[in-house]
Parts: sequence; structure tokens; C-alpha cells
Amino acid sequence: MNEKEAESLKKTALSQEELQAAGCPEETIRKILQEKNDRSQCRCLRQYRKEILAKLHREQEKLTNVDYLLYHMEK
Repeated sequence: MNEKEAESLKKTALSQEELQAAGCPEETIRKILQEKNDRSQCRCLRQYRKEILAKLHREQEKLTNVDYLLYHMEK
């Protein structure tokens, strides 16, 4: 492996610290780091992203409902 390939590998390799900073649970981190290639790691990260987005949408719906209640109470 030449220096350029090694530098490229450093840039794409995920670290536990980066995954923790992204809010990944320990189980997800373990699963991602056990994957052998970037494609599999991306699949795991995309699944985690979908989970976060689903939670965000549920929370947004709650917020909308609270705003609706406040609006009608303050009329």
C-alpha cells in the first residue's frame, strides 16, 4: 500500500469516536465497525439515519399537536 492509498483509507475509516459523536448507540457502533467494507458500513449508517428521521417526525407531530392545543386555548 502506497502513501496515497494509506491516506485515503484514513479518511474513509470510521472511528468509534466519530460514531459516538453522531449519537450512535453502542450496539450500532459495534455493528458498523464489524462490517468489512464501506458499502456495508454505509448500509448500517443509512438504517440508523432512517431511525433518527422517524423519531424526528414523531416528535414533530407531537409539537404540532401541542401548538394546536395552545392556539385553541389562547383564543
